[in-house]
Amino acid sequence: MRSLLIGVGVLAGVVVAFIVWRLWATHAGGLRAYRRLAERVAPVEQKLAAGVAPDPADLERFARDRETRKVLYNALEHHDKLGLFPAKYLTAEAMAEADLVAWLCHPHELGAPPDEMELMATIPSPGEEFANHRYFVFRYRTKPPHWAASEGWLAGVAGPFPVMGAPSSSARGTFSRFEAWDARTPAEHVRVTHEAVMGRR
Repeated sequence: MRSLLIGVGVLAGVVVAFIVWRLWATHAGGLRAYRRLAERVAPVEQKLAAGVAPDPADLERFARDRETRKVLYNALEHHDKLGLFPAKYLTAEAMAEADLVAWLCHPHELGAPPDEMELMATIPSPGEEFANHRYFVFRYRTKPPHWAASEGWLAGVAGPFPVMGAPSSSARGTFSRFEAWDARTPAEHVRVTHEAVMGRR
């Protein structure tokens, strides 16, 4: 009996250790992916830190690029200079796109930005708790040699974002199940993702 209890205890310890390791690896991987994107906006960050106005051409370039749009926003917000963010890209749709791209770049997810991405629908968030919020539903695809290239168009959602107020750079429910775009309607993609990620039904 004692041997059985010891065995169970060892197994439980291994399981807990694995879970902790996975959580740490996921967190660390996310930080590395974000850091790589943030390094690309270093010309802006360095000038902001020095109290110098960034080059407008850099601001335009990084805001236009959906990979660097979110980290540029966050850098400007950190330095209380969000007013410098190019207004053309400071929209709910553009920031939702950037949030999903940043999520997809995580090494445990797509691991790279998609080669093509299209906004397909805007859907009200399910549930009373997120009334006056919305999801942005995208389809995206990659090209060979990426592992997802053979999957064609996949679905991803960004949100829930408030309908009113200034655009935000991130939302708790931004996610992709790597499911075929045409497997569900846009509303169904939102529903299953919201249920899975937000735990709301």
